[in-house]
Amino acid sequence: SEGNNAPQKLLLARRLIEAGVRVVSVSISDFDTHSNNFPRMQHLMPIVDHGLAAFVSDLQERGLWDDVSIVVWGEFGRTPKVNTNGGRDHWPRVGPCLLAGGGFRTGQTIGETDRLGAEPVTRPVTYKDIFRTLYRNLGIDARQVTVPDPQGRPQYLLDEGEIPRELA
Repeated sequence: SEGNNAPQKLLLARRLIEAGVRVVSVSISDFDTHSNNFPRMQHLMPIVDHGLAAFVSDLQERGLWDDVSIVVWGEFGRTPKVNTNGGRDHWPRVGPCLLAGGGFRTGQTIGETDRLGAEPVTRPVTYKDIFRTLYRNLGIDARQVTVPDPQGRPQYLLDEGEIPRELA
């Protein structure tokens, strides 16, 4: 189970950051809970919570907090309703995202869903908005940088996405 290794992965991430690596990605794939969602989350969440808390504390103690942007998210949310296997299936309409560290105004919730957590009601933020903000945090204007597509044609890093005013 990858979740059990979350604290070690985050420790390695911190060490890579200290060594000067500019972008580090940590993957924990145990959140794909099509069955037994609640027991799995009761096991996994404390491990990830403690690992992430230690990671944040380490960054703050080492004076790295303002230089590191933290993004915790998945590629989609989970269904508002529990399925017949006690799990939650893929739900692309709404998903959580935690942002912390340098480059973000934090301590807030942006947007709102309906009472079931099924649909955005106010202020949806897209993954392109988050990417645009991360590029800004790295000092890159994503609308000015192009990369070649498979046919060699220039494509912008992002052709859509706005930096959410609440984060800037």
